Amino acid sequence: MRRLFTVAVLMWGLVAGCGGRSPSGGADLTVAASVYPLGWLARAVAPGAEVIVLSAGGSEAHDLEMTPGQRGEVQTADVVLYLGPIGYQPQVEEAVASSEGQVLALSEVAGPERLRTPGQDELASGGVEDDGGRPPAVDAHLWFSADVMADAAVAIGEAFARADEANAEAYAAAAEAVRQQFLELRDELDATLGRPCRHDDVVVSHQAYGYLLAPYGIRQLGVTGINPEAGTSSGELADLVEVIESGGIGYVLVEPVEGRSGAETLARETGAQLLEIQPLDTVTDEQAALGLPELVRRQAANVATARGC
Repeated sequence: MRRLFTVAVLMWGLVAGCGGRSPSGGADLTVAASVYPLGWLARAVAPGAEVIVLSAGGSEAHDLEMTPGQRGEVQTADVVLYLGPIGYQPQVEEAVASSEGQVLALSEVAGPERLRTPGQDELASGGVEDDGGRPPAVDAHLWFSADVMADAAVAIGEAFARADEANAEAYAAAAEAVRQQFLELRDELDATLGRPCRHDDVVVSHQAYGYLLAPYGIRQLGVTGINPEAGTSSGELADLVEVIESGGIGYVLVEPVEGRSGAETLARETGAQLLEIQPLDTVTDEQAALGLPELVRRQAANVATARGC
């Protein structure tokens, strides 16, 4: 199947070379993407496009504070890819209203039937409410759903084709290859996460993995909820200590920042080992070189280890 992806990219060069834009494929197309997963999709569907990831370079993805330059990029980009009007990046959601190009929202690609409510079917230590005490409407981490991302690849190809009709065939071919990548990834996740293991619960420092885990009946027990700024009380940590010790859970899945302090406390109190996991909204250059499907595979493999598979 990876051969199919390579062939599609080669086809891109042939098709684009017959169109009005550069043979490199979409070289004049400009794309603004709000998070790394959307930026990865954009580059995969249009390898020659200029793709700007708004939350790149160590920027905090959630509640991203945009610069005037970034607002200008959103306004003038041929295509803007963002998570949708879900409260995850309020300044991005505000900025897209002034966009002059095609705008695509990942939450709209998913549709209401596939969107998850933060804390849905989960146990969280606080953190499922926003600063006003209201539960946020949607879990934004949609890129952990292979099915959603497969559909997003096609939708992005269609948005690119509307912005650049001369290269429409090339975008469609590349988008189909990316869709197949995610369908293959879904099958791999079925094998990795769908098998019986010692534990059906995993302890995570930040409750960001519902789209990855829920299809397999795996609950995430969060040190922090979907909104890590809400913090964790000592009583909530004590409850998780009890869960870990009574269930014989050997690992705490911990992110580089969100909920890390609480996760380290759990590890000290219980003797559980810390095992890294990444939310993938922002990544390092080294991680980006691996590509989104491989990064999702690696998170799933660490979940399987934490389950005692």
